Amino acid sequence: MTPSPTTDTAADRSLDSTLVEGEIGLVIDYAPGQSRALDVLGGAMALIEALDQLDRALLSSVNTELDPVSILNDVQHSSLKMLLARVIKKVPDEYLGSLEWKKWVGSLLVKGKHRMLSMIDADAPAIAAEIKALESDYRAAPGMIGFDPPNARDVHTALNSVSRARALLSSNAVTIQSDLGDIVLHAPPEAPALTVTAPAVSIVNHGREFLKVRYPDMLGTAQWTVMRSGRSTRVEILHHQWLTRYHAREFTLLPGDSLDCSFEETVEYDNQRTEIGRRLTIIEVHNVMQPPQQDALPL
Repeated sequence: MTPSPTTDTAADRSLDSTLVEGEIGLVIDYAPGQSRALDVLGGAMALIEALDQLDRALLSSVNTELDPVSILNDVQHSSLKMLLARVIKKVPDEYLGSLEWKKWVGSLLVKGKHRMLSMIDADAPAIAAEIKALESDYRAAPGMIGFDPPNARDVHTALNSVSRARALLSSNAVTIQSDLGDIVLHAPPEAPALTVTAPAVSIVNHGREFLKVRYPDMLGTAQWTVMRSGRSTRVEILHHQWLTRYHAREFTLLPGDSLDCSFEETVEYDNQRTEIGRRLTIIEVHNVMQPPQQDALPL
C-alpha cells in the first residue's frame, strides 16, 4: 500500500549522519512492579540528552556545527540498560568518507565522557586541568594539525546538565558503562542552578589578569563585581574550593583587593556579528593581592 503524504515513513525518520565508533551503556536500577514508568523513562531521556550535550561540548573546539546524537542499539532487562551508539550529524564533506576520522571522533568522545563523568562534582580548576590532559587526543586528529580542546565553561555547564538529569532519578542507582570501565553517578543533594546560553556566535578568550574587587559576593558565586579596564564588570567564580574558604572566613578580602586569577571571557554576537553580550568567568583564583600600605604623613 502506498503511504499517504502525511505518513511517517522509515525514510522520513532516517538521519543524515555518520556513525562513529564507541558505545556506552546507561544502566538504571529500578524496582519491578513499583517504580513509576514515567519517572524512570523520563529520567533516562533527560540523562541521554545531557550526555549528548556533553559530547557537543567535547566537540565544540573541533567544529561548532557537529551535532552528536545518541542512537538506541539495544535495551536489556532486569535493570533498564540501554546501549547507546553515537552518530554525528552535520559532518563536513571532507570527513564523511574517512574511517580514521570516525574512529578518532568515537574514541575521543568515549574517553572524554569517561574522564569528565569521573569527576562530575569536581571544581572548575580540576576540570580545566583534565581538559588540558586531553590536549594530545585533540591534536591527534588524522591528516590534520589537530584541534584545541574545548573551554572549561562549556564542559562545566554540560556536567551540570548531567547532574540535574541525575537528580530526576534520586531513588535509582545509575551507572555509565564503556570499554574504559564503569562510572557510578551518585545522586546530587540538589540540582545545580540552571545556566542558559543561546548566542548565535561565541568567541571564548582565555587569560590571566589581576581583577580588582569592587563588590564581593558574601554568599554565592555569581554576584561578584570587579573593575576591569576602568569599568565595573559582573563576574562568575567557578573555583568553588576557593569560594568555600572565603565564605568560611579563612582569609580576608576587602573591596579594593585584587584577584590574581585565570579566566574565560565569552563574547557573544548575533547573526550580523554585532556584539550582544560578554560573560567573564573566573576559573581559578591563584592569590589575593592587597594594595600596598601607605606610610602615615608626618604631622
